[in-house]
Amino acid sequence: MSVRRGLIAGLLITSAAARAGETPQVEPYKFLREQLQFSSSDLANLEKGRIVVKLPKTAEKREVAAFAITRLDVSSDFFIERVRDIAKFKKSANVLQIAKFSSPPRLEDLADLTLDEADIDSLKKCRLKSCELKMSAASIDRLRKEVDWSAPNYRDQVNRLLRVMLLEHVQAYLKGGNAALGKYEDKSYALEIEDEVRALLKSASYMYGYMPELQRYLEEFPMARPKSSAHVEDFVYWSKEDFGLKPVITLTHVTIYGRSPGKTSDVIVASKGIYATHYLEGSLGLTAFIRSQQPNLSRSYLIYTNRSRTDALRGLFAGLKRSMIGGHVRSGAEKNMEMVKQKLEAEYLE
Repeated sequence: MSVRRGLIAGLLITSAAARAGETPQVEPYKFLREQLQFSSSDLANLEKGRIVVKLPKTAEKREVAAFAITRLDVSSDFFIERVRDIAKFKKSANVLQIAKFSSPPRLEDLADLTLDEADIDSLKKCRLKSCELKMSAASIDRLRKEVDWSAPNYRDQVNRLLRVMLLEHVQAYLKGGNAALGKYEDKSYALEIEDEVRALLKSASYMYGYMPELQRYLEEFPMARPKSSAHVEDFVYWSKEDFGLKPVITLTHVTIYGRSPGKTSDVIVASKGIYATHYLEGSLGLTAFIRSQQPNLSRSYLIYTNRSRTDALRGLFAGLKRSMIGGHVRSGAEKNMEMVKQKLEAEYLE
């Protein structure tokens, strides 16, 4: 089944003529009701151009998920162009620093990246199984051996070493894929990043279940690249973002996928987290830009789902914290979707 037929059949509103009060059972209404608990009111709001947000259930207690859908009146070419300019696309008060890696990545790409002083000072006490930042055993060892913590410029040394280690992490991933992501060994438990990534890739199957070639590519990257007729491009970016308590530095691999280039093509953008300094043990975002195929109906939709695993949901009071985090996730997804929608539609009309 093609991307267009599969996703539109499973995810998009296929009848713009639905009247208020009716509850159609054709797809995707049936899908949205059964899989995401959409009510008649949700479906009516979607038809009116409003944003509808759901928090899908997750089997893993450390995992939280968000699903959002709204109409978006731009072309797919325009959407892809904006995603490519990731710094502008993600621009907000919460994004403190951000830059896209060159191809191939260079150390200069990280020139502006800095750790907060509190994070740097916490690294003085960083040891295996006891470190404030997410680190591998090798990285922890390098911090102890390659930084002169008694020198006046130790903070500069840490920033330089961090940039080198992040570059090496990206280079290893681009060459070896998920298997090269290594372990987090900063806590009492070791965490294989590859395992977290693979689990998240499988748990959001309703977003790319009709595109096994994309799922396979995300799992087996850099191998299993989809056939040449598909539009596929990749890039990696780093960002430093305000998560409320501590700024978080992340590395993200973005894959833009479509069956073919063009203004009427449907597009999926996968954002795979490959490193984070705090909180996130794994993250995956999938954004779909889909055009309606209904006769005499020119309409497109933006669909976003994010699944993240966080160490904040380990241990005591995990259930209480999940309830609190859920509220933030819901409001964050809605605000982010509204920001993207307004920004893209305004720019498209310029």
